[in-house]
Amino acid sequence: MIYLIQRFFSEQFIHTVMKKGFSIKDIAYIGMAVALIESCKMALAFLPNIELTSFWIVMFTLLMGWKALVIIPVFIAVEAGLYGPHVWVIMYLYVWPILSILTLIFRKNNSALFWALVSGFFGLAFGLLCTPAQVILLSKPDSLQKAFKAGFTWWAAGIPFDVAHCIGNFTLMLVLYHPIRVAVNKLRHEPR
Repeated sequence: MIYLIQRFFSEQFIHTVMKKGFSIKDIAYIGMAVALIESCKMALAFLPNIELTSFWIVMFTLLMGWKALVIIPVFIAVEAGLYGPHVWVIMYLYVWPILSILTLIFRKNNSALFWALVSGFFGLAFGLLCTPAQVILLSKPDSLQKAFKAGFTWWAAGIPFDVAHCIGNFTLMLVLYHPIRVAVNKLRHEPR
């Protein structure tokens, strides 16, 4: 893990990132975004499935566009460093980019209700999206039928947590979208 982090922040990597259109400001935003996401996650850790990670991924994607996709693997590396790697690392590698890509697709929409619905639906679907990795990596079923049964059982057991995730995401996005979007727009239009 330490090797991967060193490699990620190597001079060669930074040079490659700069050539791909990342400015020093973008790299600073990525670092601040990961710190903000992680600190919010820790602050709300006592509440089951209530998190600001979805909210911040949407906000930073609206601010940075496709460059925000870099935030996700850095966030996952920090999480794996703090909590140790497990199957959730694989889940996060494909689940969080889905939210960022959805945000990119609908980025011109400025409705708090729209983003609250997207965020709420994402929270509701989170367990279902995580199910394939859970089944493939942990249950090792010997048949497709057993795989579907294991996946359905795992997903169904988590529905109450997905509902809490949905309600939390919907509410947080509805309340925080406009004030934070104003701040994000100020950052976007700040002179370089």
